[in-house]
Amino acid sequence: MEHKEVYVLHNEELTVTIQAPEACERTRFDRVGWIVQVRLEKAGIDFCVPESLIDGQGTGGEGLSGEFGIDKPIGYDETEIGETFVKLGIGALTKVDGASYNFARTYPVEPYEVQAEVSPSEIKFVSIVPEVRGYAAKLTKVLAVEGRNLKIRYVLENLGRKPISTNEYVHNFVSVGGYLIGPDYVLRLPYSPKTKQIGDGGVEEKLVLSPGQLTWSSEAGGEYYVLYEGFAADERPYWELIHTPSGAGMRERGDFDAAKFAVWGSGHVVAPEVFVDLELAPGESREWTRVYEFWA
Repeated sequence: MEHKEVYVLHNEELTVTIQAPEACERTRFDRVGWIVQVRLEKAGIDFCVPESLIDGQGTGGEGLSGEFGIDKPIGYDETEIGETFVKLGIGALTKVDGASYNFARTYPVEPYEVQAEVSPSEIKFVSIVPEVRGYAAKLTKVLAVEGRNLKIRYVLENLGRKPISTNEYVHNFVSVGGYLIGPDYVLRLPYSPKTKQIGDGGVEEKLVLSPGQLTWSSEAGGEYYVLYEGFAADERPYWELIHTPSGAGMRERGDFDAAKFAVWGSGHVVAPEVFVDLELAPGESREWTRVYEFWA
């Protein structure tokens, strides 16, 4: 495949910029279909921002950054030091010592080959995971723009001898038109999750959870994190972020049950994160879809 830096999907409403897998270097975020920018053309609004505005800080996230196995790495615990383990969407990572898996750490990697089929409004990525001690898989991801919607369809196939137990989410590093995060925003939710974990950063003083929404009581400032659980069966993931003075915003919906929901952020970015659990016996496959809608 010819070396590229980015792929671009577009129609009259949206331009979506996707980082080419071979241009990615770190070992946290899924290199297959990494969306670094979404622009609503007629309004001239961009929705994606970097994790950090300071070069060299953070873990390299930007835009709609997917990740598999942030807390459920495939086969890591049974991997000996110096052997490799599976990181879906990235490659065979080498276990360098006896420490627990750390998603923020950069591991030596043998990247998986990724094939791409491209048209102006759709791109299909296919990544084959070669067998490692009984684990093997095929990941297919199709990204398409339809009006003001960006649709991502995933298919994960277990080609190995062992079951796959992991999860997937998208670390949505977003804002609306570059406006700083604070009281001018509302994050609407169609459910009332239960608080599972409060992270650092004074989140209790910044975020206000009320029925159906999260709001900011002040400018977001430094980093903060909160995790919610307690979703009912068949409760579908959905959130929408609105910049109230402009009326512009975006939403994410999906066709899978929400395993958990987290919100990370700082002054320039908010990241709503909806997790899906993935349990595949040998020979099984799982398909799920995320749809992002943008408006102004």
